[in-house]
Amino acid sequence: MTHIPSLSRRSFIALGSAAVAGLAAPRFSFGQSLTPVTTALGWIPNAEYAGLWVAIENGYFAEEGIDIQYSPGGPNAPGVLVQLAAGQADYAGGDWVPLFEAINRGNDFVVLGAAFPQSPAALMSMAKNPVTTPEQLVGKKILSQLPADKNTIDFVLEKAGLPKDFEIVPTGFSPEPLLAGDGDAYMAFATNQPITFEQMGLVEGKDFFVTLFSDLGYNVPAGPIVADRAYVAENRDLVVGYLRALARGWLENGKDPSLGAKLAVEKFGADFGLSLEQTTRQSELEMPLITAPDAPGPFWFDATLVDTNCAPVAAAAGIENIPSAADIVDLGPLEEALKSL
Repeated sequence: MTHIPSLSRRSFIALGSAAVAGLAAPRFSFGQSLTPVTTALGWIPNAEYAGLWVAIENGYFAEEGIDIQYSPGGPNAPGVLVQLAAGQADYAGGDWVPLFEAINRGNDFVVLGAAFPQSPAALMSMAKNPVTTPEQLVGKKILSQLPADKNTIDFVLEKAGLPKDFEIVPTGFSPEPLLAGDGDAYMAFATNQPITFEQMGLVEGKDFFVTLFSDLGYNVPAGPIVADRAYVAENRDLVVGYLRALARGWLENGKDPSLGAKLAVEKFGADFGLSLEQTTRQSELEMPLITAPDAPGPFWFDATLVDTNCAPVAAAAGIENIPSAADIVDLGPLEEALKSL
């Protein structure tokens, strides 16, 4: 899944309780052996994976005949796509540029969905100097951790027919330099850095604004869920079951976002000293982003966005031979999983 660690780096509406309540009887027969399935996580076990923790805790994977396992990420962990290519994982979260690079190196990967069909990538700005539209970006200083963020701003301005007149100012992973006036806007994730301001007593919509990049014209599904094409072909029923269990976990978390947060803090991420207050808030902020407007359920996204939005920004970053969505996106297993909910 796409990666949004609490206050450490930038990285990812439930359909309602009736969807989960109406599930059919378990598809797994008692006495049948479980099949091990491993997911490579891009970061430590925090609220970014709240739905996964709920699905594990509630036995949803076991009901699908899956013995779910995961490899946690972190600063010293191998890349998730490296693990996938090496056969050390069956699924991996990721980002589009590394995925394109991995495919160009000969890996036959396929995208089965997106952890956050509505990307949490956002701009934070202060109420006294709002940057909430493409027009307001012109001439501004943008605080950013990544030089490549320039390509995203370029895309927004070009799409709006505006001059590419702005300055990228290097900064760290906390939005406090924005409060200090070091820049006019801060490249953030809507599920992460705004919590810092909230904990300082600032109120979103009054003291500061959080504007999703999708509202600025750059709509990109975040955290593509990736697997090897051959694995999907050989294990389709298992793949459908995996996606169904994961979707159930997120839908259940949507009823009470503190569920996944508590599991992250007290069980799955207990060794990382996570804050329950912050983790719960992150879980709350994530829920509106796991399902795109008018989508049939979690993880579903408009595949054409890969060609129209992801590819141009990746090309500007120097990526060549970018595959088309038709060649790397397969939402068939997800469609089957969601129809069964």
